[in-house]
Amino acid sequence: MQFDDAKDSPRSATEAAARYAESGWPVLPGAVWHDGAFVDPATGKPVDDVKLRPLQEATTDVTLVRQWWNTDGDSSPAILGVTGPSFGVVSVRVSLTESIMSHRWFSTRPTPVLSMPGMPIALFIVRPPFPAGFDRDEVRHFSDGSLFPLPPTTAADMTVTWLVSPWQTSGALLTADEFAEIVTGVETTAA
Repeated sequence: MQFDDAKDSPRSATEAAARYAESGWPVLPGAVWHDGAFVDPATGKPVDDVKLRPLQEATTDVTLVRQWWNTDGDSSPAILGVTGPSFGVVSVRVSLTESIMSHRWFSTRPTPVLSMPGMPIALFIVRPPFPAGFDRDEVRHFSDGSLFPLPPTTAADMTVTWLVSPWQTSGALLTADEFAEIVTGVETTAA
């Protein structure tokens, strides 16, 4: 599925989770932060694990995703993306993020980027596989099966937001190789 442009971005966590699943991004429902603890949004009871389902149940089944996110609680579950063959995540220090997003190649073919206020990193969503030697001091990729929050997830006072949304890129992702070339270009220019 191709994402629509930014004006058609989802208006609820249920719709966002369904759109991520439609795009082939496996998701899981997550606990929400309430009064200093993670709780199940359906019951309001504290939980020991942020994921409300086992990792192996991560899915792109839109019907199941809609069931999971239609809860009777005070809020919707957090949206947890699960890295793997469909998409990978690269954490980049904020000091390098702006240079990457300003790079001429990135401006003509962006990939989704999310941030969490107060965190010293941004997360770039790319298409695996990752080339050998990809990781460096300010750039690290998440291993397959890693969990990360997807917008509009909120934890404590932090709401995960898109700097570049998948709706702005029509669902297109840079390959990890292309992203590595941009990073190398930025580092070479800065040197």
